[in-house]
Amino acid sequence: MRVKLTISYDGFDFMGYQVQDDLRTVESELELALRKVCGKDIKTYASGRTDRGVHALGQVVHFDTEKNISKDGWQRALNSFLPLDIRVVDVEMVSPDFHARFSAKKKEYHYLVETADYNLFQRRYKAFYYNLDIDLMKEALKRLCGTHSFKGFCSASNIAGKDFVKTLDEAYIIEEGTTLRFVFKGSGFLKYQIRRMMGIVLEIGRGRDTLDTIDKVFMTEDPTISRMCADPQGLYLVKVYY
Repeated sequence: MRVKLTISYDGFDFMGYQVQDDLRTVESELELALRKVCGKDIKTYASGRTDRGVHALGQVVHFDTEKNISKDGWQRALNSFLPLDIRVVDVEMVSPDFHARFSAKKKEYHYLVETADYNLFQRRYKAFYYNLDIDLMKEALKRLCGTHSFKGFCSASNIAGKDFVKTLDEAYIIEEGTTLRFVFKGSGFLKYQIRRMMGIVLEIGRGRDTLDTIDKVFMTEDPTISRMCADPQGLYLVKVYY
């Protein structure tokens, strides 16, 4: 049977999602827990990879197994073996043609910016920026929306044959007191794309860059223009749509 997991994790102490030799990653911890439950190695497939320090509220993973366990049983068993900074929050039995990555239609990410004084107890979960022009940043987000080549907003511009065309359906700000929640919804995102877009948006909000910079990145596809990459701890994978 094919099992779909929705998992949350605090990315601060992980070297990203994907397995890396001798490094602590979300994938390695999840597959270790599955090995303990199933008694053998189980390969997992995620909706995508998150970078070092990035969090998830709704990462989706699937795996195949012959073990007959109920949905609640899978959740209890895996959470009993997982470290406390990863939790299985939902389990579904899905059809064999479901794929966590290739069946995904849209992803939603949030980026949290705190505009009040620095708080050491929030440093793992928000980025701190001050004196931001919210109206300018809203206009910047509008310019990012649509179907474009986002080659200038990622770190993989040297990969031959890579498809850089993505659709950013929505990008907007929700004001929550002194916290700004930047919401991004789109068909998919390139490595560092959201953090580089946020880098430019924040520079515009701080008066250190202009709205025309976004147009310039799209026209030239030059990643050196979007060189500022916003801090990872403010970024959350919130939901994957199927």
